[in-house]
Amino acid sequence: MRDAGQSLGPSFDTLQATGRSREITIGREFYSQSYVRSDEGKYTWKSPPTLGEWAYGRNFAGVVWGKDLVNAINPGFLKLIASYGATSADGGTFEGVKTTLHSGTVTVLDLGERQAGISFGTEDGGPGSFGGQITWKLWAGPDNLPRRFHAIMKFTRPEGGEAETMMMNIIYRGWGAPVKSTALPKHLIADGW
Repeated sequence: MRDAGQSLGPSFDTLQATGRSREITIGREFYSQSYVRSDEGKYTWKSPPTLGEWAYGRNFAGVVWGKDLVNAINPGFLKLIASYGATSADGGTFEGVKTTLHSGTVTVLDLGERQAGISFGTEDGGPGSFGGQITWKLWAGPDNLPRRFHAIMKFTRPEGGEAETMMMNIIYRGWGAPVKSTALPKHLIADGW
């Protein structure tokens, strides 16, 4: 099961907006709540359209966890950032845990988006693909387990122009705790995607 929050920074041309996304994946079952809200407080996009409900899908290729996701528990991303080097410093205390802050910047030839998260590629993704820069910070506890991950991704258009920016924040909790998965109540599942 994965539960992550993402916040979108200045993006989508000149739109100033903040988005939140919550996804739960249990096997092949996928539940999602997402919205984008303008700085004025108006919702510019909601999925599902009614707040509090969940969109549901099964067997989506886009929810499959892969080694190409920007995430602090993804071995593929950790291998990528290790190849660029990182700086480390005292990260202070996060949720009562003393942390070390690791940070750095990587440039990739392909950045994309799917239900499982933001994907990266070290080879050109072809026509219409976006490359870009990922500036990241990872707070790890004394047990070397991630506690918080923050990334700013700048999607650069191949034809030039202004880069689009997305900011991601993920908090990791409950390491070693048992996980209990319960199906969401049917009345919270939206009709249709």
